[in-house]
Amino acid sequence: MFFIVFESTTPGSKTAIAGEYYVQMQELLKAQPGFISETPFASPVHPDQQVLIAKWTDEKGVHIWRKQHDHLRIQYKARHGIFDAYRLRVGPDLASLNEDDQQEDEQGEDVTRHKGRFIVLYEGPVTTSTASVTDIIDSTGESGTGAAAELVDASVYQGEESILWISSWPTRRAAAVFEKAIRRTEGDTVSTFRVKRDYGSTDRSEAPVGADADQAATVAEESKSA
Repeated sequence: MFFIVFESTTPGSKTAIAGEYYVQMQELLKAQPGFISETPFASPVHPDQQVLIAKWTDEKGVHIWRKQHDHLRIQYKARHGIFDAYRLRVGPDLASLNEDDQQEDEQGEDVTRHKGRFIVLYEGPVTTSTASVTDIIDSTGESGTGAAAELVDASVYQGEESILWISSWPTRRAAAVFEKAIRRTEGDTVSTFRVKRDYGSTDRSEAPVGADADQAATVAEESKSA
């Protein structure tokens, strides 16, 4: 499985048009090979901050989606007219990595250069506290001692039926220690993936090669034919 974590900040004045773009994207996604699901969440503290968690069968489907014409057009317009800020982190879940892939956990062309190389996504019931990622740790267990010591960054979001904690870690070991320390509850889910690319509105160093040019060219072509 391949994950996309897309965090964004949308000013209130742009909420309506952002919603229209979201509906258009959902219709396009349904026809994409390899697409599994996309779930939206919003910050319980900052109403202008949102996250989308997308799941794909593999990276090949993501690559095809990235080149889709209407997707490129909407991406360009959203980047330059909707979002105040955004960040994408993408990569494969650990279960899908073969032995050779696992040797690149700390370095290699398929691993981000940023410190948060592993993401743990924990989704629990809405009755759980949203104050801090440490709230979901069972501090009474052996693994709970110092479980969050190596935390790089974390954020909490709320959906219609669940709370989502996103935490990033520098190593597979640190992510595994944290995952083991989570106080599990009925109906919850936890996933860990290795970050291949981490980029956003200000840092484009790990954006897919040619992504910005493809978006701009699509919009320019559309303007000429209008």
